[in-house]
Amino acid sequence: MKKEYRYLSLNAPKSIVRRALQLSVTLLSLMALQPAQAVDLREVSNAVVKLFITVQTWNMRQPWSKNPSRRQVCSGFLIEQGIVTNAHCVSDATYIQMEVPGGRDKVEVEIKAVSHQIDLALLQPKDTGVFAGVKPISFGDLPKLREKVVTVGYPTGGRQVSFTEGVVSRIDMMGYVHSRLGNLMVQTDAAINGGNSGGPVFSDRTGECLGVATQKGAGSAIGYFIPIPVVKLFIKDIRDGRVDGVPALGVFIQGMENPAERALLGMPGKLSGVRIKKVARYGSAHGFLRENDVLLSIEGHPIFNDGRVRFRAHGKIGFGYYFSTKQIGEDITFEVWRDRQRRKITFQLKPRDFMVIPAMPQYDTQPRFYLLGGLLFRVVEPRYLGHRAPVDIKKYYQTTRGEQGLQELVVIGAIYEASVNKGYNGGLKNIRVMRVNGRKIGGLKDLVAAFKAGAEREFYVIDLEGRAQVILNRKQVESSEAAIRKRYNIRI
Repeated sequence: MKKEYRYLSLNAPKSIVRRALQLSVTLLSLMALQPAQAVDLREVSNAVVKLFITVQTWNMRQPWSKNPSRRQVCSGFLIEQGIVTNAHCVSDATYIQMEVPGGRDKVEVEIKAVSHQIDLALLQPKDTGVFAGVKPISFGDLPKLREKVVTVGYPTGGRQVSFTEGVVSRIDMMGYVHSRLGNLMVQTDAAINGGNSGGPVFSDRTGECLGVATQKGAGSAIGYFIPIPVVKLFIKDIRDGRVDGVPALGVFIQGMENPAERALLGMPGKLSGVRIKKVARYGSAHGFLRENDVLLSIEGHPIFNDGRVRFRAHGKIGFGYYFSTKQIGEDITFEVWRDRQRRKITFQLKPRDFMVIPAMPQYDTQPRFYLLGGLLFRVVEPRYLGHRAPVDIKKYYQTTRGEQGLQELVVIGAIYEASVNKGYNGGLKNIRVMRVNGRKIGGLKDLVAAFKAGAEREFYVIDLEGRAQVILNRKQVESSEAAIRKRYNIRI
């Protein structure tokens, strides 16, 4: 049957014209509601690789040995300097292979640089020819709230590259699980699962890389990625061939939201800031800032009484944002309220190395210890503590180096029972070692030196915190060392 096509003429009935116009308006409205065509990420996904990593961590109970090796999968992506991934993917790695999209075989990869503070690493394939014709991924900038993003990587559950979508829901200073330190982080509802770590996060609007997928919220669909400003900081840091890390002030602060606090210090009503409770001896601010100084501004940005500064148009963010974007060795300027006067103070930023118990686990290094007479002396750091620290150790969390003559905390970590240490196995673990033969112990070097200095004495006298004491017969220690190590399979 022949179809007839008719044009709607001006002479048509008004009801028909009205219905046609209504239909046209409806169609135009629906077209306006349709989202813009998403950017094509198929080409950039060729620069996203799958990493096969063999890891062997140190045994925290027997620090002279390692745990059995295990294998894990992560993602990474090509930039001009190499392959970016997460530091937590390659921590304590012994062997790394990479699979390039469309590649025939896996390629061996070497670690070029790692910054555990900001959970980033740069890798280099042994065969650089595997990326022939592949364009490195370009960086964008800090995303906007509610911007649509796409994570690309190799999460568990399949072998092909995966794309997941979401939006940026928050930008703030947050805790990095790997380092246990705070820095700039972006929160998204785009799925980030095991295997996604180290993969890129793209803007669905521009196709530019906005960050590196790094972690997910426990028991939730929330994911987090390291934003490009932090990645650029890492790339700049390693240009000289070494990793300096992110600087820290080394000050402990208290908010001043109560008006009485500000009035007591004579602060004018228009001023706001935070009070310094303590300045770490080995921190950046030592010798420049003082206890009871009030930090009024950082790099010209006023600090509010809750410790935050203005961020973008209407937001606020922790004032640490402004020194976390700087390199070690760069200057930073504060305005402070001191002795009822405003002062401007500038000083150079230093590494984060001022706590007796470091906040960050000491990845890629053997735990430090000393063994004598079946007593295992340990340097306390997060890997040793785990998630449940004894009360006798917790109280040193806020102790800075130089306080009480301490550089690091040395405790008795274990006692391997033998006749030489008979009677000492109960209640002495994880207690601070105060003195050995009268010599103060501020770190493991002091402990070793004290035992060597007592090599001619009859006894080793070990004083612990709380007035507990361990007495060992020196000659018995010397004669039993080999037997104790053989009995407990201690190989050092």
